[in-house]
Amino acid sequence: MPRGLTSAVKTELATGVIEPILLIDVEFSSPFYLTNASFDITSNVSGTSRTYRSNGHFRGITGVQETNAPTKNSLTLSLSAVDQTYVALALNENIINDNVYVYRGYLDSNLSLIADPFLLFYGTVDEFKISDNTSTATLVLTLSSHWGNFSKTSGRTTTDNSQKRFFSNDKGMEFSALTVRDLKWGRP
Repeated sequence: MPRGLTSAVKTELATGVIEPILLIDVEFSSPFYLTNASFDITSNVSGTSRTYRSNGHFRGITGVQETNAPTKNSLTLSLSAVDQTYVALALNENIINDNVYVYRGYLDSNLSLIADPFLLFYGTVDEFKISDNTSTATLVLTLSSHWGNFSKTSGRTTTDNSQKRFFSNDKGMEFSALTVRDLKWGRP
């Protein structure tokens, strides 16, 4: 994804005294904003002033990568599940396909946010997993980029008529109306 750095960021980069941070927008029905900085940060990254909380619930991100081809990029966002706030949102709402934005920002030598953090990743929630043991609990969100549904064939349903439209001799969906289970289709 091409992007340019603002003159303020370029000036601070030249000083060599900067600290990179992440700003995370998780747009569930009750959106929340997190940062990996050691203190709360207020920013206008999307045109609206938001306060990104440094509450210790943001555990980390893995898998951020960029390519120059339209491929499905994905990453995992780990949140602490010790506080049941995020677990309740994940379990009580349909969070699949909710938007998540990850911004890269920089702090200057005065620990002030340099203007205009840039969008590092935009994607939607593909799945989530909650794991816990006697000492910790984690909510892991698997996110995929907007290319995630690029190869999906629209208009297909799991009915015999839809299947015969594309494969006239296939009897694989003949009894699909009798099956109540959720069938998982597509690539793993």
